[in-house]
Parts: sequence; structure tokens; C-alpha cells
Amino acid sequence: MRTFAILVSAGAALLASGCGLVKVQGIPGLEGLAGDDSGPAKVGAFGSLPYDEEEAGKAVLATFKSWDYTSCRSNDCVPKFQKQVGVKEYQDKQTYVYRYNPRRTLKNPDPTWLTGWDELSEDEHSNTADITYEALIVAAMRRTWLAKCHADYAAIDKELRANDAKWATEIAEASKIPNPYGRISALLGLQAKAEKAAPEKDIYLDKLTHYVGFRRDLRIAIKQAYEATGRDYLYAIERPSSPKNKIRARLDAATERDLYCYYATSGTARTPGLDGAAFGNSYTEKGAKFVKPLFPEGTREKFADLLEAEAKKSDDEVRPVSIDKVYIEDIAKGEKEMPGHPKLGYMSETSEVTKVTQNGSKTELEAFYTYTTEFAYDCVETNRIHSVQNGRIVYREICKHGKHTREKTTRITLGELPEGVTIQVGDRLTGYAFVKKHEQKKPVNTKSLIKETELWELELHHLSNLQHKNKQKPGGHWF
Repeated sequence: MRTFAILVSAGAALLASGCGLVKVQGIPGLEGLAGDDSGPAKVGAFGSLPYDEEEAGKAVLATFKSWDYTSCRSNDCVPKFQKQVGVKEYQDKQTYVYRYNPRRTLKNPDPTWLTGWDELSEDEHSNTADITYEALIVAAMRRTWLAKCHADYAAIDKELRANDAKWATEIAEASKIPNPYGRISALLGLQAKAEKAAPEKDIYLDKLTHYVGFRRDLRIAIKQAYEATGRDYLYAIERPSSPKNKIRARLDAATERDLYCYYATSGTARTPGLDGAAFGNSYTEKGAKFVKPLFPEGTREKFADLLEAEAKKSDDEVRPVSIDKVYIEDIAKGEKEMPGHPKLGYMSETSEVTKVTQNGSKTELEAFYTYTTEFAYDCVETNRIHSVQNGRIVYREICKHGKHTREKTTRITLGELPEGVTIQVGDRLTGYAFVKKHEQKKPVNTKSLIKETELWELELHHLSNLQHKNKQKPGGHWF
């Protein structure tokens, strides 16, 4: 162990050690120890420095190596680090306070993080030396926290991609169901299951788990199921509601890790937050300037733009074609049509089915609706007062009564139905159908009878709703 003493000779002060002589003037901040006219330096017995620079350097390196993001809280970081090193203060004859500055004797202990090491001052005035300690502390905290965050995310990413794979299997199985109602219902059921499992809190890790990756794949599978079964119009008109959070694809592991760690600085369920000292707060801001940032400048804007672009990309992938609902009445009048689906329109709830027949492989239904009202004709006014209205006497009338009857017959050829569903006499149904024929006969119009007759011939493409006459038997609703 070296022992330093101050010698004064021929106008040049020298430090004597077991290894030779070193000029005190060569140590920045120690000029006051050279023995000028202002008197002897106050550095301890016989003017010796209170540290061995080789041992002090080793202590700094050991402390820096062991220091991590949990080692201190903002206000105690510098004194705690110096205490662990064993740094001692000393004074010159003017009572300026000094302490060992590692920058003076050590090579850069971590070039990756201490990027401004060479710009640090070697001066040993305490305030200046403290900047070096701040830089060491910030570098150690950032380095160890980021390593912890990367390790945490590696485990998280493995879990998330395994979860994506599990969902991918369920999505693939649902997509194989041949019946269009069964396929779409199964996929919508998976979506409802995923949404129910998602927590309401707006937490980044929860979003990674519940709205990234498989959720994007599930939405695409739903859209494809509608399209593959010729129901793109239904997807556009009755599109499933969007979740409250944005959905996107899962990106490569390195990008997802960087995104996670950026948002994890304030803490997650898996990664502790980072103390303010590591960011360069009022206790470490001077030293933090010489340390590599946790994230490059502009990271916030870059990541915000990336997430926004990915969410938009995902939304665009499932955006429906532009189709508005068209009713069969509009088609019959030739007023409207759904793009890509000529003669297809919405069929409001029918009257009760009155007949079910099997015509080869096709099932045909007939629903008959009739409605009759009465009207007065050949009225004769009497001299008997009926009422007084607005100051005028209204006399009773004797009238004959005729009937106004409206009859509508709807014949429907069924398309593919949901698995296990049969339609019986007395049922009512709603859905989308192709208009094959629409005929309104010339009304019968006599003094005592008005009769209007209408005939519809439809081919059902999608059954939306079924109501059974027997209330004990459940009906059904299909998206």
C-alpha cells in the first residue's frame, strides 16, 4: 500500500511514494497542496493524502460492478456509493473540500454506458468529483435495470407466443367447421371469450397479453369466415363491435422487448419501475449527461407512431366493404341493390309459416298473411244529433260497411340452415333472401269490397332470427 507525503523543494512540490515521486501539480484540484504563500494544506498528519489511489480505484470498480438499480433511492445515491467505496474527504489550507475522483486514475469501466467518460473532469474538488460518482451510479442503474427488463421480457415473450399458438389452434379448428353458421358462431364465441378475459385497466402488459397477436389473427379469421360463406354483406352491415383497446400484430421479439421496456420504466407486474436517479433527476442530473440514455432521443414519438401505424394496419385488414342494408321491398321497386349481391335484401319477420313442403332436396315454406278492416259507404245523415264539434252540430249517419282485405303470400325456398335447426308450421323467420318474384295483382275494388293480393317468391340466403310458435321450444339468433 502506497503512502503519500507532501514535500516542498525548489518551488516544485512532489508526492513521495514507494514507487517514486509524482508532482502534486499533476493532480487537478490539488494545486493548493503544493506549498504556496497561503500556508500549509490541511490534509491530515504530516500533510499525507487520506487515500491510496490504487486501492481507491479498486474499491470504485468493485462498487460499480456490484451496484444495481435497487442499490439506492434518489437522495442517498451519491453518499451511499461513496460510503461503500470508502471515499474520504480532505481539505487544503483554505478549507476547500476534496475527494478522490475516479476519472483521474481509472480507465472507462463501462464504455457501453459511460459514453462521456473522457469528457468528465479529473478535478478533485468535491462538487466536481461528485459528478463522476453520479455518472457511475446512473450507468450502473441503467445497465442493470435494462438487463433485468430484457430478461423479464424474454420470459414474457415466450409465454405470449405460446398463448398465441394455443389460440391459433382454436381459431384453426373453428375455421374448419363446414356449416357457415357454425363456423362464424364459433369464431365469434372465441372473440367473446377473449374480450371477457381482458381486464378493464389500461395497462401495457395487459394489452400485450389480450389485444396483441392472436386477437389480430382472430379478427382476420372472422372476416374471412364471413367472406368465404358469401356473407361479406352481413359482415359490413352487422359487423361485430370493436374492442375498447387497439388490436395489432405481435412484432419481432426485439421490437416488442424495446416497446415493453420503454413502458416498463414506471413499473409493471413483472418488472419493477426505475428510480428517478437513473433518469438524471436533481440528484444525478449533472453526471447523467455523460451516460448513454436508456432510450435514444425521440423514442417516445417513434414508438407512439409505430403503435398507431400497427393498429391502423390491423384495422385496415378487417375493414369491411362498403355495403348498406337494402330491404326486399326496395329491390322489388328497383330502387336499391347491394353491391356484388344483386336481388339480395333484408326480409323482415314473416307472418307465421302455414305450409312446409319438401321438393326434392329443397325445403319450401309458405307464409300467409291476411288483414281485414272495415270502411263505411253509402252513408245517410239523420236528424239525430251525434255530437257538437267546434261549435257545430254533427248529426248521426246510417252507413253500410264494406271490407278492405290485404293478403300476402310469401313462398321461401330455404338455403343452408344452422346445424340441427328445422322450421315448422307456426314459426316466424327473419333474414336475407334473394327476390325471385314479386307480384301485386290488380286490386278488386267494388263499393263493398276492396281486396289487395301480393305474392313474394324468395330464396333464403341467411337466417338471422327464428321464432317458434311453441314458446317452450327455443328459437335462435345468428349474428
